[in-house]
Amino acid sequence: MSKSWGTELWDQLSALEKFTEKGIDFLDNFNRFVRERQKIEMDYAAQLKRLVKSYSPKRKDEEEYKIYSSLRTFKGVLQEVGSIANQHELVAENMVQSVFNEVVKLRQELKKERMDHLHEAKQEDAHMEKSRRKLDSCKSQYRSAHEAWLQAKILFEKADSDDNRTKAEVERAKSTMEQKDQFREKQKNEYILQLKNTNEDQQEHYSSKLPTIFNKLQAMEERRITCLGKYYETYADCHKKVLPVITQCLDDIQVKHGQAVTPAEDSQALITKFETGNQPPKDLPMMDLDEPGGRGQTQAPEKDNVSIGSQNGANSLPGRGKAPKNKKGVFGTIFSSKKGSRRWERGRLSGLWASEEAKDFSHLPPNQQKQKLQGKIDEIQGKIDQEVKQKEALLKMRDVYTANNSLGDPNSLNKQLETIGKKIDLLRLELNTYQEFKDKADGKGGTPSQKSSPTRSSGPPANVPNSPSKERPPSSPLSPLEHEDSFIDDDDFDEDEGTAADPKPVGTCTAMYEFNSDDPNLLNMVEGEVLDVIEKDSGDGWTRVRRSDNSEGYVPTSYVNHL
Repeated sequence: MSKSWGTELWDQLSALEKFTEKGIDFLDNFNRFVRERQKIEMDYAAQLKRLVKSYSPKRKDEEEYKIYSSLRTFKGVLQEVGSIANQHELVAENMVQSVFNEVVKLRQELKKERMDHLHEAKQEDAHMEKSRRKLDSCKSQYRSAHEAWLQAKILFEKADSDDNRTKAEVERAKSTMEQKDQFREKQKNEYILQLKNTNEDQQEHYSSKLPTIFNKLQAMEERRITCLGKYYETYADCHKKVLPVITQCLDDIQVKHGQAVTPAEDSQALITKFETGNQPPKDLPMMDLDEPGGRGQTQAPEKDNVSIGSQNGANSLPGRGKAPKNKKGVFGTIFSSKKGSRRWERGRLSGLWASEEAKDFSHLPPNQQKQKLQGKIDEIQGKIDQEVKQKEALLKMRDVYTANNSLGDPNSLNKQLETIGKKIDLLRLELNTYQEFKDKADGKGGTPSQKSSPTRSSGPPANVPNSPSKERPPSSPLSPLEHEDSFIDDDDFDEDEGTAADPKPVGTCTAMYEFNSDDPNLLNMVEGEVLDVIEKDSGDGWTRVRRSDNSEGYVPTSYVNHL
């Protein structure tokens, strides 16, 4: 049978008071430990995140991290380290919520409970002390009465034995003795009664009341110790919970990323990135000084014998031929004559100027140019697919609103549909431009200005909204012809140029909305204008039209109404 504080420590209230106080103070000490441990986890997580950020690829290096397996997998390693940092943050958060806050709550409860128990014990001590003082008072009064009775008795016996005393004096002495004796008996009875009460109080105090209080203190202390044990388990569990995730991250670093490094792939990626497609230079010609008339002369190299380094020179445009020569100066070439102006305009339409070189990547070697153009095409196609999905979602929503007007106004979606339709139109034009660049780079002929049927993109053509905006649509950012100061030298064109017969109209249409664009391939129009249809929409969302002044261009099909 286990011993209890109430029976074994009945006289150690002061010791129990100090012990329970130290136990509650230990909760504060443990909580400080948890707080510092939580801070270590947070600091470690922050350091890991700073490490990941400092070693993450910069914007200029993102392309290399995509094509080389060693860099791509290292980026994956950084992501796993970032995930590990997140797990350490989770450890710190769980320590605060599951341990620190619970310890604070328990400490407050135990502190109040301890104060209540000690206050009750002190009240019982005060009651016991009061009973003892009352017993001492009764005992003192009884002693005084007993001594007074003894003195009166001695005086009576002395007077009774003295023959010289009168009978009256003897009777008075006797009467005094009897009175003292009665008072003594009364005080004795009161003392006996108080002694009984005090003994009963003492018996109840040490056998019932104090043991009950001490047992409550014992239960409180044992609950504190039990909770501490659970907090130790929770503290460990906070870390154990994230160990599988951390282990998985480490396994991914080892297997998913470490074993995914392929040297052969990186070697091929380097070849793909820097391969120009040019042929190595041919043998250098021999200079034969013995031949008559050969002194100081060399055999002229063949035209195709172009050095690899010259492909990226400032005076060489791969795929473009020789650089244009400015014989008359910039303004002389542009404004010297109508012939010069026409050639300058054709120069704009052919796109042979510096800004277009940056747009069609013609400044790059052939293979790299094709890769860049294909990447741009894939990027634009992805944007088109995203816009088409968004448009289809809005159309479904509009159908729902039309079927049930209580859910919303169908016309409220027209503005969004109009905006998305314009985005899709512009993206398709941009896709067509880059596809033509790509076709040209692949050797399929044609220039970006020669408008062929645009590449078909996924998704339906843009529908005309019911409530069109009267604001001017944004100018097309897709055309490479954005400057008025470019020109083409006269040597790049034949002097005798013929003009093909204008194609016959296949119908007429009316502009339902105003359309403006700086792109020379497009035709500006105003609302209500009647135009001749030269080429119908082939599915790309654009219609080729002609104005009465013989100016031609493409307009969005969704902006016109065919008559």
